[in-house]
Amino acid sequence: MSTRRHFLKTATGIGISSCAMSPLACTPSSNVAADEPHVGSDVVQLDKNLEPIVRLIERTPRDKCFEVIGDALQRGLPYRQFVAALFLAGIRNVNPQPPGFKFHCVFVIHAAHQMSLDLPSSQRLLPLFWALDNFKASQQRDIEEGDFQLSPVRGKLPSFATALGEFDEAMETWDEERADRAIVALARGASSHQLMERLWQYGARDYRNIGHKAIFVANTWRTLQTIGWQHAEPVLRSLVLGLLDFGRDKRVNHYAFTDQSFLANLELTRQNDVSLGQGVPIDSSSHFSEDLLDVMRSGNSPDATQMAYRALQTNSVHASLVWDAIHLAAAELMMRQPGIFGIHTVTSASALRYAYETAFDPKTRLLTLLQGIGWMCQFRNFMKTKPDGLRSLRITDVFADSDSSNQTSTVNDIYACVGQDQQAAAAHAFNHAQKTTSPTDFWRQARDLIVRKGTDAHDYKYAISMFEDCRRVNQRWHPHMLAVATYHLRGTAHADSPLMQRAAEVVSSL
Repeated sequence: MSTRRHFLKTATGIGISSCAMSPLACTPSSNVAADEPHVGSDVVQLDKNLEPIVRLIERTPRDKCFEVIGDALQRGLPYRQFVAALFLAGIRNVNPQPPGFKFHCVFVIHAAHQMSLDLPSSQRLLPLFWALDNFKASQQRDIEEGDFQLSPVRGKLPSFATALGEFDEAMETWDEERADRAIVALARGASSHQLMERLWQYGARDYRNIGHKAIFVANTWRTLQTIGWQHAEPVLRSLVLGLLDFGRDKRVNHYAFTDQSFLANLELTRQNDVSLGQGVPIDSSSHFSEDLLDVMRSGNSPDATQMAYRALQTNSVHASLVWDAIHLAAAELMMRQPGIFGIHTVTSASALRYAYETAFDPKTRLLTLLQGIGWMCQFRNFMKTKPDGLRSLRITDVFADSDSSNQTSTVNDIYACVGQDQQAAAAHAFNHAQKTTSPTDFWRQARDLIVRKGTDAHDYKYAISMFEDCRRVNQRWHPHMLAVATYHLRGTAHADSPLMQRAAEVVSSL
């Protein structure tokens, strides 16, 4: 560890290895030179095709990374390998406990990739260059905080026949070493869907780090779907470490594990099979979402959960109406207390919704839905204790007096106010959404401004979550969601990022 720390503090040149001098050596078709610096046996080894480019990212000084990776891309480094190397560099070098803070260098990869897919081809690499610099900052911070590196698994692995039971028992007892061995055995033998079905539940069980555990599970699955399941083993090991952070009893952000909604909701899922509204028409005129939202505003998780559960049990509402209430509750909390906690009401609700949409088992799907209700109530109760408290705003009422009949709000009007006049930005977005069935221009400009002016992982994560959630809710709520999206976007008045100006120069030369 001391050698790596010394290198990152003192290295001044690019020529740190044959891989750095010749980025073609980082592609699968090339061999690694014999004199290349060796990654020690105390660090987990990655896929042989990715190990050289990951090492290049790890060992290149932060101020040289853009040029070195630009050279590698010019020499043939594929986009998918670039994404994979960024993700795995964070997995190997940054402590997932707690799963947040500097570990956002891992969480942001999915959002950066999604942003890239919708950008013009000339800008497609820019979000990944931002993520590259973000990793180097997290790597340095991790060194200062203890220099975590993911080590090879220790101890005898359970047989595949017993691994699933071992894993469940380890997770239930919060036993990190036992869970680590079990997840390795499962990663080497179980199907990806079989594994994820378990992990959705464990990601949804614990809100204490303001939702990052569910976010970690969702982003793990989504990023592995992009880069390939062959990279899953180290990723799942890091994920399990993150899921077990805090243990059972530690009180964090107002809650210990046992006084959260999970245990009661888990019991509900075991009682009866619930159809989740299959065969029930989605009634856009129904007031169920608003009625459920009103109960959730009290922070009474048991009452809100029972209301939704009974409606689903009797097959009287479609599950999408419950999700509308969850997304509206998250957005409303963002309005009532803008900032880091409000951002995570949105991103954690989005992660739970993705788990619901992806899981196969109806009981897992029901659990993630009920946890969405529970988490929003827990967020509300926690955020109310903060010094600024919660503003007296209701997302269903705040724009009720907005007279949009004679007002046309353009996308330019919206982004001129973002970061300058929040109320005006939200009002313009609300009016704009009322007059368009597809806010394509709104999101196109959001992406452009984030890429040019973004400075934080949440700029990417919040925008991607809001983009997805706006499409998930009933059409009647689109204006409300679009209005709240403006609470954490970049506006035209924000300064351009010098970092991204430098990245643009490198990308333009490729």
